[in-house]
Amino acid sequence: MLSCSLSSLTTDNRTNINYTNLSNCYTDIFPLNPNNLEQDKTAKHRLISKVLSPALWLFVRSQVEQVSHLEVQIASSDRQILSGSIPRLSISGDRIVYKGLHFAKICLMGEGMQTNLRQVMRGQPLQLLEPMVVSGEAMLQETDLNASLKSDLLSSALTELLSKLASSNSAVRGPIDWKQIAIAPGSLLLQGNLVNSSHTTPITLRCGLQLSSGRKLLLTQPQLQISNSWEELENYVMDLGSHVNLKELTLEPGQIVCRGSITVMP
Repeated sequence: MLSCSLSSLTTDNRTNINYTNLSNCYTDIFPLNPNNLEQDKTAKHRLISKVLSPALWLFVRSQVEQVSHLEVQIASSDRQILSGSIPRLSISGDRIVYKGLHFAKICLMGEGMQTNLRQVMRGQPLQLLEPMVVSGEAMLQETDLNASLKSDLLSSALTELLSKLASSNSAVRGPIDWKQIAIAPGSLLLQGNLVNSSHTTPITLRCGLQLSSGRKLLLTQPQLQISNSWEELENYVMDLGSHVNLKELTLEPGQIVCRGSITVMP
């Protein structure tokens, strides 16, 4: 098995890497007969380090808006590499922003990745050809969640969640400007303002959070405060979808740690 680490390829020098440059690297490695790859193991190792690993790095980097450090490692046999198959891929990153969501750290392991390697050799972007299971760990700090409140993805999800939790409360209508999330052991505290045309109303949601199953989260003993009045709400199960399989969800003071897997589609 061969592997290559791209710990040196961080956001500071990513602008020097593109698929055209990778195609040129391939030409330098195999200048005479690129069809006889099996005859040169040294060249194949150089193929990983100069073409395939940077292509994977570009692919992963293109999926996120921001990352302070990104490392990609691959392990594959000679024959698998030449067919575009990567049995194992590991990714680690710090200070990642994905669709407006902030993560302090991620460590992921992908299995069964099928790629268009020969097209990459011709300067084309790397593509995922088949669904791939990715497992690992993600850490969300309290500061990450509060920064993520600026994203439509999280703020809209929280507003929709509250509308389902408090569906019988006519006061919970209209947009909500979410201001803060606090993480305590096993529980969350969310604060914001209900916004209408004439005024804003402070709102607080407090609930426990735990795994119900691999794809479902359970919100326990939710309580809603509007102005100075508290209301007890019913427990609520949130389905994350069939592509998610969580093994562990831990709420610690100031951070959330989750472990599990997700199926990534092409």
